[in-house]
Amino acid sequence: MAENIILEKVLKEFGELAKIPRPSGHEKNVSDYIVTRLKSMGLVVYQDKYNNVIAEKKAADGFANVPLVMLQSHMDMVCIAEEGITYDPLHDPIKIKNDGKFLSAEGTSLGADDGIGIASIFYLLAQNFKHGPLRAVFTVDEEQGMTGARGLDKKYLQDVSYIINCDSEDYDVVTIASAGSVRVSFEKNIRFGQPREDFHSAHIGIKNLLGGHSGTEINKNRCNAIKMLALVLCSLYEERIDFALAEIKGGRADNAIASEAFADIVYNADHEGKIKMILERQEKEFGEVYGAIEKNAKFIFEETAMPPAVIVEEDAKALIALLCVLHSGVYAMSQTVNALPELSANIGRLGVADNKVSVRLLARSATNANLSFIKTAYRNLSEMSGFTAVFAPTSPAWKGNPDSALAGIAAEIFKEQNNKPMQLEFIHGGLECNYFADKKSDADIISIGPNNIDIHTPQEKLQLDTVVPQILLMMEIVSRIAGNGRKAV
Repeated sequence: MAENIILEKVLKEFGELAKIPRPSGHEKNVSDYIVTRLKSMGLVVYQDKYNNVIAEKKAADGFANVPLVMLQSHMDMVCIAEEGITYDPLHDPIKIKNDGKFLSAEGTSLGADDGIGIASIFYLLAQNFKHGPLRAVFTVDEEQGMTGARGLDKKYLQDVSYIINCDSEDYDVVTIASAGSVRVSFEKNIRFGQPREDFHSAHIGIKNLLGGHSGTEINKNRCNAIKMLALVLCSLYEERIDFALAEIKGGRADNAIASEAFADIVYNADHEGKIKMILERQEKEFGEVYGAIEKNAKFIFEETAMPPAVIVEEDAKALIALLCVLHSGVYAMSQTVNALPELSANIGRLGVADNKVSVRLLARSATNANLSFIKTAYRNLSEMSGFTAVFAPTSPAWKGNPDSALAGIAAEIFKEQNNKPMQLEFIHGGLECNYFADKKSDADIISIGPNNIDIHTPQEKLQLDTVVPQILLMMEIVSRIAGNGRKAV
């Protein structure tokens, strides 16, 4: 019964967050809500220039000298909707569905990554239990640029002994290291010309791919739709199809494997049969490579209205050549951790705006050395292809500590509470822990969270029976630190 009450209260907190649109870069409203909610608990609250929120909870009586524990989650979410769903991520709330086993959303991503982390911390901060001083930190822009974690003032970390990040997706796993990353945008000004009036036009593309997180799913042989579209268009050039590229776009987030990509082409009607034949051949070859995984993929060819302009052939060919050369997937697997990618890349977004084409890519590595290597490779590739490579700040790798005392405490408590072991894991996804470890190298850091499935997709769902175990785990970790670290006063 008590666990039902805990779940009810946490889901109520989550439901309030779901009402507030919060895509990356647009967190002011949710940040203000978090400030108000925390102040209602009587906490001391700060909001920095990035809209990060920092809250201080005094220690329970007799535990003021216990080492400081920081609890942390991010407030932004990846906003993705199913095809045909009308959804404005800047204005529309998330519509929650609860079937008793899973929490999901109506046609969109759920935002449990990381709204459930915030809701869990809210619940914990509202409770009276044995604990030392607590600091809660809620950051912005984790999903795109990690602006919040990167910009967080070091003063909020220097007195911290333990950090519990609540942004992992498996309730029986404690994460102790995560990959660093670099984001790059390959950009090029493009020229346009007039389409041939005697030509036809068509909308071609690939859709209904699985997509998924470019860290946790990158080694599962899922197809990147942008890469597949590039291969189709490259085949048209190789087969000497008389056509021009009018529009091209794909993907929705740098850290999501592109599940769809489309192009509008203007072509010689005499070549229509050959174009369709090439599409059929590519679909067959796609099945040979991805058929066991990508069961719902659909290749499309639809006649469409003539576009007002087409991309000059030289610029279109340069773009397609770049996309064909760029790797999207795993480069190398770890030599020390089983089934862990060492280095990967994902083409996340492709589009044309204001006479400029942009190819957005996110590379990840477990080592800072490989991040440096891949940046050098991209610089050289951009020079050879006639594109400009624009880099975002590099996220450092979090090497972690296999002998982490905090991870040991978490695993011990989890086994006591759930009667099964907790796994220690290095992950290929990126976490804000990377920045915290870089700023406070002696902090003991872990990441935990309930089972959150298919994040960064409209199929995202939260497994409800894993939420309360995470709350109880966090609470007992904090209590045990208090019990072990209390000094006589």
